[in-house]
Amino acid sequence: MARIASSAARSDPGRVRTNNEDLPVHDPQRGVFGVIDGVGGHAAGELAAAIARDVILQRLARPLGTPVERVREAIAIANNEIYRRA
Repeated sequence: MARIASSAARSDPGRVRTNNEDLPVHDPQRGVFGVIDGVGGHAAGELAAAIARDVILQRLARPLGTPVERVREAIAIANNEIYRRA
C-alpha cells in the first residue's frame, strides 16, 4: 500500500505587524520542512523570502550530493540570489 505524503504549515505575524512575511518550505516527498523568516520590517522582506523558498526547493530537487551538502548549497545559492537582486 502506498503512503500519501502530506504536510501543513501555519505562521502568525504576531502583534506588531499586519502582514506575515514568513514562508513555509515543505516537500514531503524529499523530507524537507522548514520556514523562511521574512524578516518583517525590512524592505521587500516578502520578496526575499519568496526567492529563498523557490531557490531552495529548486536546488533540493536536484539529487546531487548528500542531503547535508544539498541543504547547505541551497541556502548559499538562495542568499546569493537575494543579494544579486537587491
